[in-house]
Amino acid sequence: MLVKPQVVRVAVGTAGLVWSLLSATAAVPVIYCTDLFHPPDDPDDHFDLATVFALRQVELKAIILDQGLKQLRRPGAIPLSQLNHCTGRAIPWAIGLAHPLKHPTDPALDQPTEFQAGVKLILDSLRAATGQVMVATLGSVRDLVAAFNREPELCRKKIGRVLAFIGEASEPSFQEYNVSLDPQAYVGLMRSGLPVWWVPCFDGGLWQNRGHASFWRAPHRELLQGVAPQLWQYFIYALERETNDPIRFLSQPVDLQRKERLLAGQRNLWCAAVLAALAWPANKTATELFEFEPVDVVVTDNGLMRYSFGSGSRRVWRFKVRDPARYGPGMTAATARLLEQLAIRKGAPSGAPAGQDRGGF
Repeated sequence: MLVKPQVVRVAVGTAGLVWSLLSATAAVPVIYCTDLFHPPDDPDDHFDLATVFALRQVELKAIILDQGLKQLRRPGAIPLSQLNHCTGRAIPWAIGLAHPLKHPTDPALDQPTEFQAGVKLILDSLRAATGQVMVATLGSVRDLVAAFNREPELCRKKIGRVLAFIGEASEPSFQEYNVSLDPQAYVGLMRSGLPVWWVPCFDGGLWQNRGHASFWRAPHRELLQGVAPQLWQYFIYALERETNDPIRFLSQPVDLQRKERLLAGQRNLWCAAVLAALAWPANKTATELFEFEPVDVVVTDNGLMRYSFGSGSRRVWRFKVRDPARYGPGMTAATARLLEQLAIRKGAPSGAPAGQDRGGF
């Protein structure tokens, strides 16, 4: 799929910071792995999914729904089906492995057949690609590492970048949540030698960001001020843990009381606009708000990270906040702009008053 080159600019607050996202002429193929559920564990995953759908320089080739056993009870396929419907897409998806890896090189071939589709979809997508594919992992890295353990040469050849939102940047005694989901998979990724662009979730312990984590907080009122009616319904459905038909719900009128409840909230975010790094050219490592810098790391057998050069170390590119004062407001504004630009297919039912449907390719 080809998209026109474009520039997205967002002015941030009184500082006048300008965020620029330059699209490539050809969209970048991406495999997206996410711990998305309905009802949600944390609705940040719904914001992330909508953001990656909105990135016009990204072509989603496959979506892997993390933690397959849990997916059977709380299917992430529900919000995915809503965005596929709104945008007129049919992105292939599969649920992932059911259980943590036994060791860093575990191919997980002994896990039940019904949970093998995620690893298979990763490998099939890589084989079908004519060039390199970018991978984003939001949750455990279980399915990606199992795919690497089965076909390491295919993964080394076809994976251009692994944008991995996981781990803790500086506090050795703190095990971050995504790591705890599958510590051996985390060890396997960080020892794999794949081109890992590491985005620690925290830096200095829970809810802390000393400059090498992506974590920030955003008011819903700022994130959602310009979104389409269908997207209002998508977020209301998630946050209010709806059980009605998910597709029909998108076309119902937006209830103003539910909308106000949504606007009153705030969201912990880690990914969202950072996902634009999937589409960066090979020689780009920075924006005005964040950058990636090379570091050498050693990961212990139980998944703890330390910075060290020498035997057993691996070079990864680590996330860094460039301007702490502007980072949160800037990331919120960039995410809001992307959500506002999410292209709703023409004719998609809308519960908005006549003349207010925001559709349009």
